Amino acid sequence: MWDLLIQNWHALLLTAVGAYLMGSMNWAIILTRLFKKTDIRATGSGNAGATNVLRSQGPVLAALTLVGDVGKGVLATLLGGWLMTAMNVVPDALPHEVLLVGRYAASLFVVLGHMYPVFHKFRGGKGVATSAGLIFVLDWRAGAVCLSMFILILLLGRMVSLGSVMAVGLAPFVTFAARRWIDGYNMGISIFCTLMITPVVVIVIAKHSANMRRIADGTESRIDEMVKKDEPEEQ
Repeated sequence: MWDLLIQNWHALLLTAVGAYLMGSMNWAIILTRLFKKTDIRATGSGNAGATNVLRSQGPVLAALTLVGDVGKGVLATLLGGWLMTAMNVVPDALPHEVLLVGRYAASLFVVLGHMYPVFHKFRGGKGVATSAGLIFVLDWRAGAVCLSMFILILLLGRMVSLGSVMAVGLAPFVTFAARRWIDGYNMGISIFCTLMITPVVVIVIAKHSANMRRIADGTESRIDEMVKKDEPEEQ
């Protein structure tokens, strides 16, 4: 496992840079500037994400934002797997393990790019939609479990933030269980996959810290409520 990572450092570096740059294309910012001549970060909650676009700019731009953010998570993850496979210099490495390493490495950096975009002064979104896209590419089982949790919480509590945190928090546990005990990968690969997805989860949850405080205080807005101009509801 370590030989695979060390000898393919050039492929990992290119994967990280490419995924980060793709993540840095924040569609909430791009689309609102293009069509509304405004910066979404100065509107509504100030968050560069689909929920803020929905509530401040309408459903059309919100849908386009969601598609763009999910799409870049998918594309970056697929690109990472392709790069690692194409540039692999370890002849006896198993192809499916090389593919996994590239995809999981890319997943971390595309989310970092979304949250801290170099093209937008390092002020991006919270990474939920991008994380959703990449999780389904990495492991559809983890994606299905996380999506089911999100829908359940949304139906019960009507809070996007709570559903997002609860859903994404399951990803490391499902990832390790699926890779180790269902797919039968060795401990090294299973741990690597888990270690790559865990920082994504930690950062997404940390980005929702203000939402968690409002949930505890009982002041968090629900999806069917109109957000007043000065309320800091975020997604």
